[in-house]
This record gives sequence, C-alpha cells and structure tokens, in this order.
Amino acid sequence: MNPSEYGFERGGFVKRRVLQGAGLTVGFRAENLRPERTGIHAKVYVLGNTTVLAWSNFNVERDEDRVRLANSAYKHIEGNGNKNGLKDLYPPNHLKADLDAFCLGLWEAQIGRQAAEMINGSSERQPPNFLLRPFVLEGGGTIVFAPPGRGKSYTLMLMGISLDAGVQALWPVQQRRVLLINLERSPQSVAARLGNINEVLGLDRQRPLCILNARGKSLFDVIAAAERAIAERAIDVVLLDSISRAGLGDLNDNQAVNRIIDALNDLAPTWLALAHTPRSDESHLYGGIHFEAGADVVVKLLSEQRLDKAMGVGLKVDKNNDIGTSGLWIVALEFDPTGLVGVRRARPGEFQKIEGDEKKSMQEAVYEYLLDVGPQSAGDIASELGFNRSNVAFMLSSDKEHFERGGLVSGKRLYRAVE
Repeated sequence: MNPSEYGFERGGFVKRRVLQGAGLTVGFRAENLRPERTGIHAKVYVLGNTTVLAWSNFNVERDEDRVRLANSAYKHIEGNGNKNGLKDLYPPNHLKADLDAFCLGLWEAQIGRQAAEMINGSSERQPPNFLLRPFVLEGGGTIVFAPPGRGKSYTLMLMGISLDAGVQALWPVQQRRVLLINLERSPQSVAARLGNINEVLGLDRQRPLCILNARGKSLFDVIAAAERAIAERAIDVVLLDSISRAGLGDLNDNQAVNRIIDALNDLAPTWLALAHTPRSDESHLYGGIHFEAGADVVVKLLSEQRLDKAMGVGLKVDKNNDIGTSGLWIVALEFDPTGLVGVRRARPGEFQKIEGDEKKSMQEAVYEYLLDVGPQSAGDIASELGFNRSNVAFMLSSDKEHFERGGLVSGKRLYRAVE
C-alpha cells in the first residue's frame, strides 16, 4: 500500500486492499486524528469488506498498540470463513505491515489536506449568499444571544423550519436540509412547538424536521450521533440549542470557546447556535471573546411581552463579516393556552421598547439632533450626545451631503442639517 494515497470519506482517512481470489477487501479507516502530548492519536478501524473486524482509539505511533489491533482483526478474518489459503495469500505479517503503513502516513495525509495553495481572486464582485437574509450566511456561523425566556428557541425553530420547508413568510430563504440539536427541552415540548410552528407557517402540523433530542446532555456527548445524521440525511444547516450546554469547558476560557467553534464548523459549513447573556449585562453574549471572533454573524435578540399575550421579538445584527449593515427585524408571536397560534411581522410602533433599543450611528444621531435643535457647534454636539469631539468635527466638515456650515457665534463654527 502506498502511504501517500489516502481517500477521505465522511470525515475519515481510508485505504483498501483487494485480495484477489479470496473475495475479501481489507480496509483501514482513521477518524478524529489529533496530536496529543504523547503523540498522534486516532480512532482506527480494520474492516473486512464492509464489516468492522476490530477497532481501537490509540496512539498510532506505538507499535505495541498496532500489533494488538492487527492480531485482533486477523482472528476475526479467520473466524469469518476465510481460513483456507488465507495465510498463503495474506499472512498476518502482511496485515500488520499494511496497518503500519496506513498509520505511518496518516499525519502527512492530514497535513496534505491543509496544505497552502495559490488562489486567484474572484473575477467579479459577488454579493454574500444568504440562506436566510440577513441572519444566516451560506458557509458561515451565526450566534443569536439573549437572556433566558426571551423567545430564542421559538425564533430558532421558526428559522429552521423556514429553511427546511422553503417558507418565505418571514424571511427571504433558500431551502436547505436542517438538523436541530436540542439539548434544552424534552422531546414532547419540541414536538408540540414543531406542530404549532408548522401550523402558523401554513404547513401540515405533522411535517417532520430532523431533530436530535438529547436534553441534559452536552454537544460533546452527541457529536458522533450528529455527524452520522448529517451524513445519512445530507444535512446542510445545523441548529444548536444551545451553546451553554456544549460541554467542552468553561465558556470564559478561550481554548474551550475555540473548541466549541471548531466543533460547530466541523459539523456543517453553515450553523446557527443560541447563546445566553451574563446575568448583569444583556448587551453581549456570555463567554469568551472568541465566540464573536469565530462566528460570521452575531445577532442580539430583543423581546417585549404585551398584556394582550403578543410577544415582540427583535433581531439586530451585532457583528458581521462582509455582509454590510441591516436594520432591526421585529416579529410578533401570538399565544393562547395551547401555545403559539400566530406569527407575523410586527407593525411600526407596536413594540416601542424594542424599537427604542436600536442604536443609531453617530451620523444618524447628529443629523436628527440638528434637525431638532437647529445649528450647533461640534463641541456642543459632542458634549450633548456623548461622542468624541474630533470625530464629530471631522464628520461635519467632510460629509457635505448631510451637513453644512451655519455661521459663527462667539467664535464657534456652527453646523446645521441639510434637509
């Protein structure tokens, strides 16, 4: 076997040898290849045709571990009716040599998959490709954050079902196959919500969605099951409820945060995960800064509960990579004692608390202020609105489309808004 020639299938490196005349193909597969303190480790399988003969999770650089795996696999080959002439055609030391060669080349094969290459710039400008505009970017990761009980899970399922069914009622979407990893709620609760959301979106209540229910478990506990579901069902987008149950370490530890982001990226190119906020501060998500660095889009969720049982849910892009700015999106969720009974885009002014939370840019704030109070100096504007004076002065003098000079008063240059 040539150690430089590896296949890569369903997340693992593979090699095969066809034994002509024996009706047997011997295969080797390595998953979860990783450097550890003591050497290169992997989960290695030895296969006879499509049957797993033996496997082990071990240091592939240790000969004694390879000996044990090869011996165990060969016993199973002999036990499956392949005794006659097998030792002449493929003796035990040949199996061991093939396993050695497979393990020897694994790390080079891994490096080869990560090799640098010369890449040309695109020949023309291309806008970002949203699967769900403007919150889910194809090939990107999105984190939606808010305190508990603000409607995050309903919003996640609304997005997931809209994507899976191609429903355009709330967002412009491109239909994709979705997997929801539920680590927070009982299967009964999720099924009830699924039926209600299907109904309010105009779908059959019993329309299925691929869901991995694992309440009380961590993402680390179920990641292998998720990988299998993704491969078997050709999943395009993974939803996670929620990051707080990732189970990969302290969310304030940057190394743990990187492992969580890496795990999500490895599961699917496009993912959407829920996150919580610190108890004392709702302005940012809970955990290390690398959550925001690792996600392509970070969305702040705002909510407002009204006495008529309608809940307003607002989504505001808090951080993005290469997708430009977007406005505040607000939906009204309507409930009765049986759960969700309606969903619609909110009317202007319907949820004023949410609308009031939207922060204006310096340009917007200064422009509206000058329209209200009339000509002011850069220093007075900065003092009143809390901006840096130099930044305000530069903007006023350079942005002639929105601001113009308004004369001098007591030696101060005044500016007014261009209407």
